[in-house]
Amino acid sequence: MARRIEIQIDNETYVGDTAPARDQVEMLNIASRYNLLPIVRDDMGDMGAVAVVATLDMPLIERLKKLGVAGGSVIRSSDRVPVSENLFQDEPHLFLLLIAKVLKENIGPFWQLSKKEPNPEPEATDKKPELTGSSGGHARE
Repeated sequence: MARRIEIQIDNETYVGDTAPARDQVEMLNIASRYNLLPIVRDDMGDMGAVAVVATLDMPLIERLKKLGVAGGSVIRSSDRVPVSENLFQDEPHLFLLLIAKVLKENIGPFWQLSKKEPNPEPEATDKKPELTGSSGGHARE
């Protein structure tokens, strides 16, 4: 069942629903394959999110738009106009930011998995790798 989403960008509110589960699976696949997963982290800033999305080829941006924006029937709240690139004349970065935020709304729960994973044992993180030379012996000090 879709969840209602509300996204704030530049003093404008956009509302819609999360995409169907099969589309969310595809979005997670795209995000994983094209290194977009940092976008869904809470500590990712808007400029960083736009920069990451802007590196994608246009067919992938179009696919994410179709899956998340069109699939979620996202509209601009003030006048109920469906979202498209034309709403962001002279500010295309805001459209890419919307794509990033819609992606986060749809696949953001992926990060909840890390909260369920146990922390590594302290001794495993304290170990320092041994340096070896090309012959396989220990490096000289």
